[in-house]
Amino acid sequence: MLNPRPAEFVGDRPGESPRFVVIVDTEEEFDWARGFSRSSVSVRAMRSIERIQDLFDRVGVTPVYVADYPIVSQPDGYRPLQEIHAAGRCLIGAHLHPWVNPPFEEVVNARNSFPGNLPRALEAAKLAVLDHEIGERFGVKPTIYKAGRYGVGANTAEILEAQGYEIDTSVCPHMDYSAEGGPDFTGYDARPYWFGRRRRLLELPLTVGFTGALRRWGRALHRIASQRALARLHPVGVLARLRLVDRIWLSPEGYVATEHRRLVRAQRNDGLPVFTFALHSPSVVPGNTPYVRTQADLAEFLTRCREFFEFVRDEMGGQPTTPVEIKSLLASPSEERVSR
Repeated sequence: MLNPRPAEFVGDRPGESPRFVVIVDTEEEFDWARGFSRSSVSVRAMRSIERIQDLFDRVGVTPVYVADYPIVSQPDGYRPLQEIHAAGRCLIGAHLHPWVNPPFEEVVNARNSFPGNLPRALEAAKLAVLDHEIGERFGVKPTIYKAGRYGVGANTAEILEAQGYEIDTSVCPHMDYSAEGGPDFTGYDARPYWFGRRRRLLELPLTVGFTGALRRWGRALHRIASQRALARLHPVGVLARLRLVDRIWLSPEGYVATEHRRLVRAQRNDGLPVFTFALHSPSVVPGNTPYVRTQADLAEFLTRCREFFEFVRDEMGGQPTTPVEIKSLLASPSEERVSR
């Protein structure tokens, strides 16, 4: 796991404007309900990626497309991104879906879909292959990483350091994937922090947090309400409807504009200096993700994105930025911190 250590954020001072980044999980279209298959590698949705990129351009956002192997190894996947990247309209990072990323040595199952569960050598080899393909297609060495399924593990930090990565965006605060063999992030929040052997890697978590009258106790209350024994009473939904505790992701997938606004205001009041807005590339074409099934869903998806950007910019005074710029705004870890 990527153990937390708070970062000193230069902008985290009274009167400073919040900043926000956009991360696009850029990946193949696979059936989320059926699970994982090495043969599900279609990337046709990338032909329509300009639907969202045009919006990014209009609001001054430079997104990070964290791209996986099916994207960077097939023309339908990488050619649209090459045009966007060559024009300076985006950054390219790495996104490791191990079940479709060679070398193929592991059994395909739910546990092995979290790359951090693989043997160290295999996790490292898969990332090295992906890194090479990105270099071949885009002429850059990726320095931003996001594990598929948020699946960081015991060896991930060491591998990222060894392969020259500088920023990770895998941590999903307040979420627990341990029932499937994945990581447990219930002890994490959305604040950026340093990690790694010498604390030189930056973690920029997803923005997931609690809103509501009892949000300061959200972690404990949500854990209690999520117990299987209480499922038939739907306590999580009851708490949300009563505006007592509601866990919200800063994403247009499954969350609406009013929820985005509540989350940003609550997290900003708590001093969060940077927000991460996340989505999946297949959502730009109906039928690929549970969140966008119809043309009406697509229109609503794009509207949610636009309304979030306008809200942060116009009402919160927020500035779009990139993870690389965020890292440059962070105070370098002190020698005292490194030596601990």
